[in-house]
Amino acid sequence: MGADLVSYINSAFTLYNWIVVAILILFLFLIGRFYEIKFGQRSHYQLKMLPLVLFLVAAAWYAVPPGDIVGVPVPDILLLVGGLILIWLCYSLYKTMMGGRR
Repeated sequence: MGADLVSYINSAFTLYNWIVVAILILFLFLIGRFYEIKFGQRSHYQLKMLPLVLFLVAAAWYAVPPGDIVGVPVPDILLLVGGLILIWLCYSLYKTMMGGRR
């Protein structure tokens, strides 16, 4: 009984952490949208939904009890692909905000 409770608490904390990450990505989406609307520069803000979905699917995969993190390649690949896409989009947004594209 105690191990099940710990597993559910662990799952709840996993979901909580990834929801915070999702909120941060949502803010990046809104910043990119603002720059595209206000300054007319392409910021690819729509693509920020892709890493958000990939991260949330991986988080849901980890959060389902037993919540094994080790030895499960599918959510790891989802996190890797989502992270690489997010890095590229953040760098692109940075260059747009600093006047890299005119």
